[in-house]
Amino acid sequence: MKKSDGTLTPKDLNKKIKGGDLNGVFLFYGEEQFRLNGAVEVIAKKLIPKGTESFNYFKFTGKDTSAAEILAAAEQYPQMSDMKLIVVSDSGLLNNATLTDFKLLRDARISDDTCLIFTEKDFDKKKLKNIKFISESGGVVVFDFMPVNELMIWVEKRFKNAEKGIADKEINYMLSHCGRSLAAVDHACEKLINYSGDRDKISRDDIDAVVEKTVEYRVYDMINSIVSDAPYTAYEQLKFLQKQPKTDPFYILGLMMTQLSELLCCKLLKEDGLSPTEIGSYFDYSRPSFVVNNTVSASRRYSEGYLKRMLDKGLYYDTECKQGRLSPWAAVEMYLGELMLIRRTD
Repeated sequence: MKKSDGTLTPKDLNKKIKGGDLNGVFLFYGEEQFRLNGAVEVIAKKLIPKGTESFNYFKFTGKDTSAAEILAAAEQYPQMSDMKLIVVSDSGLLNNATLTDFKLLRDARISDDTCLIFTEKDFDKKKLKNIKFISESGGVVVFDFMPVNELMIWVEKRFKNAEKGIADKEINYMLSHCGRSLAAVDHACEKLINYSGDRDKISRDDIDAVVEKTVEYRVYDMINSIVSDAPYTAYEQLKFLQKQPKTDPFYILGLMMTQLSELLCCKLLKEDGLSPTEIGSYFDYSRPSFVVNNTVSASRRYSEGYLKRMLDKGLYYDTECKQGRLSPWAAVEMYLGELMLIRRTD
């Protein structure tokens, strides 16, 4: 079933794959590139007989790809196969409806023996109205991060296949470290399976030993250290983040404000009498009740006035940076300092 914006979910795509309904033009995009790439691999195995890939499987990558190249491949007849597959990755051809190449693709007639898939890491959903020719053909499939409850089931099965057991609370602890990207989760599972050796149970100590913490977790830990009156831990996390070459201080500042905003949201909604399930629906993605309960519990340690003042402070430092009056890292350090100072005097 299509979403209200006309897009399909990965589950919808699985139904198409099982039914063999794969001719036409598709666009795959979204945050969850691991699932996206996995779907392409499944389709390739479904459509292309082994040993005929060089005749029937065409791949194009990058901004230099032209519509002419794609359409030339589409015009070829499949050999020793009923279908051919064309995968165009990160071309950007669907992002600008005024381009000649876009119009060529829009107006082209793709034969029934062709499955043409465009994959993009970034696609502006506001432009979905420009690609109705795709949603009316194969379809537009959005690969969002899996809901947490589904991700936990996936992790449990991953360990079960390796003859390992893990408690729900440890799965949640692992996800808080590695994030929701399925590639990162799969990597963390693989490391834990190897690290645990002959043991049949994954423990919290195992997770602490081998699972790398995401930037988001370190910022969460940094904020949590403030309420615990552990300034040394907070600054240690900040120093670690500053040493990472690709860490964006604007992103860190934004994460700090997001964490405070979520604490305030949970605090106010709980005071209004909402249940954990109802509170979870207010976030960008639905969260399990136990995750909401943890945030609600943490929010009790802060006053409403403190959280609102510190959100205003975050906006102030963001503006100072953007107007060139402060360097971004200096702003993050000063913001962290004020968070701890005001917490002590609140």
